[in-house]
Amino acid sequence: MEHEPVGSAPGADDAARLRRRLVDELRSAGRLDSPEVARAMDTVPRDRFTPPGTELRDAYADRVVVLATDRSGAPISTVSQPAMVALMLEQLDVRAGHRILEVGTGSGYNTALLAELTGPGGHVTSIEVDDALLLGAAARLAELAPGEGTPLDLRRGDGWLGVPGNAPYDRLESTIGVDDIPPAWREQLADGGLLVAPVWLRPGLELSVAMRRAGPVLHSVSVTQCGFLQLRGPHGADPHSRRLGSGLSVVGDGLTGKDVEIIRALAETAGVDIGRVPGLTERRWWGVSLSDPRAVLFTGRYGTPVAWGIYEPDGPEGPGLAIGSDGTAVGHGDPIAAEILRHRLEDAPEVDPSRLTVTAFPAGHPVPPPPADGHSWRITRAHHRYRIHAPEE
Repeated sequence: MEHEPVGSAPGADDAARLRRRLVDELRSAGRLDSPEVARAMDTVPRDRFTPPGTELRDAYADRVVVLATDRSGAPISTVSQPAMVALMLEQLDVRAGHRILEVGTGSGYNTALLAELTGPGGHVTSIEVDDALLLGAAARLAELAPGEGTPLDLRRGDGWLGVPGNAPYDRLESTIGVDDIPPAWREQLADGGLLVAPVWLRPGLELSVAMRRAGPVLHSVSVTQCGFLQLRGPHGADPHSRRLGSGLSVVGDGLTGKDVEIIRALAETAGVDIGRVPGLTERRWWGVSLSDPRAVLFTGRYGTPVAWGIYEPDGPEGPGLAIGSDGTAVGHGDPIAAEILRHRLEDAPEVDPSRLTVTAFPAGHPVPPPPADGHSWRITRAHHRYRIHAPEE
């Protein structure tokens, strides 16, 4: 017996047909395996969560739909790409009756999917920082009543803090990116529970990480590449991508406004050709980026990488910048940046993100030695120390 879509409406037959086609396409492409997630996506009408005027074919295309923008026109909320939604829900592994915290209600689409997955015996708490987004999501969810009446608790607030009053949670999913997992999320997750969040590690490397709590430590059980808007609000991280001008941006770890001014000035000076450098594949770049916090990525207007390099703000002769592309590199300012770049390119391993493991240790918690095989890196943030490990191929 087929499960009827929630909340029938004019054009529901066309929407149901397009929804089923989308699910079939995701399955055929290997982006959707779970029967439970497929059923939920075949049940919840995505078109009801997109902005007014969105064509049905666009609502059921496998791409992001912008929900809200800031004054400059930059997106601040989206209805995520269905393939990414499916991957993260499969990582989350929701079972009937689970208590779930969602950080970033947005349109409410993912909230509805979570309700379908946990069912009326479960409970979904969702927190959103934006009043207008929350009101819109609440209206849609009240009308549709997904999950056959799954209890929903929508909160307006800072997602960084979670919702302690409904803890502990069996599952926690963030639909917004962070570069450091908030302590509140770990503390509100039941021991043995799963947390799925987009975690920005280094320039060019953002992963949707599914982590299981074991006491105070979070251990990854799966990772997949992703790209998400970052957490907003008082606990939001400084932007990793900063505009240089003329459609060009620089992406780095901990770059300040002053750093951007220096990089812009260095890039405008006459560079010194440092000759051929080892070819840089995407996987080699991830190895460079993980190996050195001075790694920077230059992107075009739509976030497409156009060049890469090393920025050393404190060289012996002042700041230095080395920029590479297509097997050649140019140095600006202190030559130490070029030396670092060449060294990293020679030594960095190629990294397959799907094989990485990520372990998050609370600040102050001892970090045991990494596995003997493969390559390991450590990234230190304010609240956690992250051990990233790539096993031998």
